[in-house]
Amino acid sequence: MVSLLSGLRACVLGCVVTLASSSALAQDAWAGMAYEPVALGWSAAEVERATAGNLASIIQQAERSGDLGCWRHCARLEQIFGRLVGLARQQTERAAQLPWSLTVVRQGDVEAMALPGGQVLISEEFIDSRALTDEALAFVLAHEMAHSILEHERQTLHFARMLLPRDVPRSVADMYVEIDYNIALLKSLEPVMQQGELEADELGLLLASAAGFAPERQLGFVEREAARGDERRPIVRTHPPAQLRLDQLRLRLPLAERFYAAARASPH
Repeated sequence: MVSLLSGLRACVLGCVVTLASSSALAQDAWAGMAYEPVALGWSAAEVERATAGNLASIIQQAERSGDLGCWRHCARLEQIFGRLVGLARQQTERAAQLPWSLTVVRQGDVEAMALPGGQVLISEEFIDSRALTDEALAFVLAHEMAHSILEHERQTLHFARMLLPRDVPRSVADMYVEIDYNIALLKSLEPVMQQGELEADELGLLLASAAGFAPERQLGFVEREAARGDERRPIVRTHPPAQLRLDQLRLRLPLAERFYAAARASPH
């Protein structure tokens, strides 16, 4: 079963085939764009073990519906993801060890998401419905990778634990049960999850810029989301309004442009 926390953050359920990742742009100059969380309640390994069955469940669902694997965007997905992985591995000691993979499906109710262990999922139907250019697609993938690099799942679980009675010991699995059934707890976590989205936007923009994707054109995806307005009215808002995300990203453009210029000047 896919955890409610992972599913809510991604606004998807059921993506998938794995494209092998290759290192590209492995330059030490791009290290250190991300922070590494410390003093959290559970180890990264514990969170990864607790969510290990999620990918298998998603693959099974896609296989049953005949929607597993890419048809239309295989080459560009592999090429873009490959350029991002080398940079992702430079960000933290843990990110360097993750078995990064990209899984693709063709389902209309799927968008994009990342699991704590470095598994990134995306649907070709989502790519087509948003008419994603290479730059916008790079931003979406880098945003999801940023969630894994920054360990947002683990951070959110830690904050959730702090909101519950401290005298009751809880495992990671216990926390997922609590989150699945405690709507008040989820509502309390909205600021944490929304901040995670803003952080993933910022790191994603910088990663994709350092990989050689034009920053201004990356914003096309968020610009279109902002123009569409807030069509969905979820009970729990895991994402900030698209216009706020766009405004924050535009503030980061000068730095992103410097990364992009440096990437274009560097031999690949």
